[in-house]
Amino acid sequence: MKPALLILPCNPCVRLGDYSLCQNWRVVLKHVGHLVQSSLLDLAAVDSCKPGIVAWGEERRLTWCDRSPRWDTRYGKNPWLLELLTEAVTADLKKLATEYKLLASYVNVKAYKLALKTAAKTAKIELLDLGPPATNPLSYNKHAKELAETLKHHIKSRQH
Repeated sequence: MKPALLILPCNPCVRLGDYSLCQNWRVVLKHVGHLVQSSLLDLAAVDSCKPGIVAWGEERRLTWCDRSPRWDTRYGKNPWLLELLTEAVTADLKKLATEYKLLASYVNVKAYKLALKTAAKTAKIELLDLGPPATNPLSYNKHAKELAETLKHHIKSRQH
């Protein structure tokens, strides 16, 4: 099994075929990039386009997409879309749980947080929610620096 997977929110750079070109992923990579480079951590995104969880690198197949995961204009107005997303995330988490010792998330999008929480509970899978505490970009950026130490601790504890 691989050590760990960190699930992040998708971003508009899906249209460019690389999530890491956008600010939210660059902020996280600044702090956990060394874990990725040392093969202790893989990254993925919850994405409205698939819908479900997309491994970093696979977003190049979604460059056609232009969907925003906004609560007020998409998921909050249409609970059926949230249910579809949750079902897809549940199926993806079940598969990923067989591949990784640790599944963690760092998501600041309301619909994605709800889908991940519900999916993990439904599938009886431990998903470590690492925040951020608020669903806004400031909180996301501010708390990203705590990720590396928290992830290292949890990865190390599962290596034995």
